[in-house]
Amino acid sequence: MLAGPARYRRFTVPQRIEHLVLTLSFTVLGLTGLVQMYAQNGVSEWLIGILGGIQSIRIFHRAAAIVFSVLAVYHIIVVAYRLYVRRVSMTLLPEMKDFKDGFHSLGYSLLLRKNPPKMPRYNFAEKLEYWALIWGGAIMMVTGFMLWNPLITSEFLPGQFIPAAKAVHGAEAVLAVLAILIWHFYNVHIKMFNKSMITGKMTRHQMEEEHGAEWAEILTGKTDPEDSRPIKRRRQMIFVLGAVPFAALGAGTIYWAATAEATASETLPAPISQPAIYSPQTTDSPLLTESESVSAPLISHPLEGRRQCQTCHGLPTMVPMPSNHKGRPVESCSICHKPSPVKETAVSSAKKVQTSGPKPIPHSTEAEPYQNCVNCHGIGKPMAFPSNHSGYPVESCTACHK
Repeated sequence: MLAGPARYRRFTVPQRIEHLVLTLSFTVLGLTGLVQMYAQNGVSEWLIGILGGIQSIRIFHRAAAIVFSVLAVYHIIVVAYRLYVRRVSMTLLPEMKDFKDGFHSLGYSLLLRKNPPKMPRYNFAEKLEYWALIWGGAIMMVTGFMLWNPLITSEFLPGQFIPAAKAVHGAEAVLAVLAILIWHFYNVHIKMFNKSMITGKMTRHQMEEEHGAEWAEILTGKTDPEDSRPIKRRRQMIFVLGAVPFAALGAGTIYWAATAEATASETLPAPISQPAIYSPQTTDSPLLTESESVSAPLISHPLEGRRQCQTCHGLPTMVPMPSNHKGRPVESCSICHKPSPVKETAVSSAKKVQTSGPKPIPHSTEAEPYQNCVNCHGIGKPMAFPSNHSGYPVESCTACHK
């Protein structure tokens, strides 16, 4: 039986701080993301309420996303420094021994082997979790940018990529949260309570159980050789020349991604709480005569629930308005444009709704596959919509079509 000290140093203070920031940002991202994904759940509604509403949830989510992205840039720089300047071993790279250790560990858990495998500094489970974090983080950052900036995304990609990004972003979020709650929590807190990310040290029993190969190397005095100070200083100078521009590029990219689309983080404003403009109508009113006598076209649908006229009507929308309307506030629409006359027949009103405005949805949108409109509707789909809809995210369909 090999002897040795009771505790072994495993993580430095900067590594533990990095892990703490990762834990906090991931927790906020998971919490605020899932309550948006399942917003109609009772628990989600309660959390949204106590956290200040959906707008506050989105701000918290995006602030945590910025912290996560900055941490990713920092981690790349730290790893590059350790590999290039300090020339430490690449202990997190997968190798064939990890597969052998995995089967050996399974046999030990099933009582088919008497002793656990002698695993290196990072065992197969830790490597799997690390690379899952790297791969999942990259996916979440790319799809998160697409959802944060849908207008920019639709300039380079078809509009269908936005709902696809939403599906990937949500599925990856659920997978990541479950992996932490089940895999990570069990291995670190239940199977063997590992406090090394808090204290920086690991007990001798844990080292023997989880990192037996590294423990043996420590006892025999095997360590990575240190280069001479002039060589190390020269590497540091070269590293700084590359790390500073990379850090500036990373920070600039994050800032641009968070500010490029000013309207993306804003919800639709609440209806204006002011009395509607009252225009008395009499039998002599021109509104009850032929529509040709009205200077502005009549509104062919009810206004209840549709006070945000510019959702459907505007220069870039599906029912464009003339360019000389640019800059007019939405409150002014019903000053010139009046509701259709009450005396019109139901048949003529129905025809006008279907010809001059968005068509109603002829089916329920509450169950699959009808919740995702682009399953059936879109260019090249069974029910095609006009090409000027290509930049609209799927969430906007029911804003116009009721």
